[in-house]
Amino acid sequence: MKADANIRLFSLFLILFFSISPLVINSLTLFVTGNSAEYSADSHFIFSIIWEVLSLGILYFVLKKQGRNLQEIGFEFRKTDIWHAIVLYIAIYFVYIIAIAISPNFSQAPRNVDFLKTNISIFYVVFILINPFFEELIVRAYTITELKFFIKKEEFSVIASTLIQTSYHLYQGLIPALYVGIMFFIFSIYFVKSKRILPVIIIHLFFDLLAMFNLGKK
Repeated sequence: MKADANIRLFSLFLILFFSISPLVINSLTLFVTGNSAEYSADSHFIFSIIWEVLSLGILYFVLKKQGRNLQEIGFEFRKTDIWHAIVLYIAIYFVYIIAIAISPNFSQAPRNVDFLKTNISIFYVVFILINPFFEELIVRAYTITELKFFIKKEEFSVIASTLIQTSYHLYQGLIPALYVGIMFFIFSIYFVKSKRILPVIIIHLFFDLLAMFNLGKK
């Protein structure tokens, strides 16, 4: 049993190190320096697609080697998932309204999103479709499930997942990162209470598609 726990802990570290740590390092670098590297938009999307698919493949392989599956981290379709996603959207909308009322700075436009302000290509669309699965399955569903297994405290799991996800959005600036951090916190609470990740993926996909249509060039 102890050996199995050690394997699960090592697997969690391995997956987060491979899939998330480069994003955190890049985000913190942009946050501190403010310098965005020049790159071709399509090459950025192609690299991100490969990276995220590989990361999801590693997650699937690790779970399978442990005799587990994606259903055990909350990934399965139910007829009520769409309604849950709508409720999540309404909750986030009201939080946004309250945040703006407290401080108009919460409407501050994110920085370093020029890679989204480009022509909408097939690679752009594929990236937008894959990204919510990558983030939500790895950083929320898997990470929270494993942390709860080791630490037995939902609060720590929620905070840890939220901080990890917020950290690699700091490239957008402090205020935009704080706003999406609040959204991630709501997502994490929902997952812990419902043990369902698909409604979160649906609403995350909705926001990503919205960003693409608002920022991308038709």
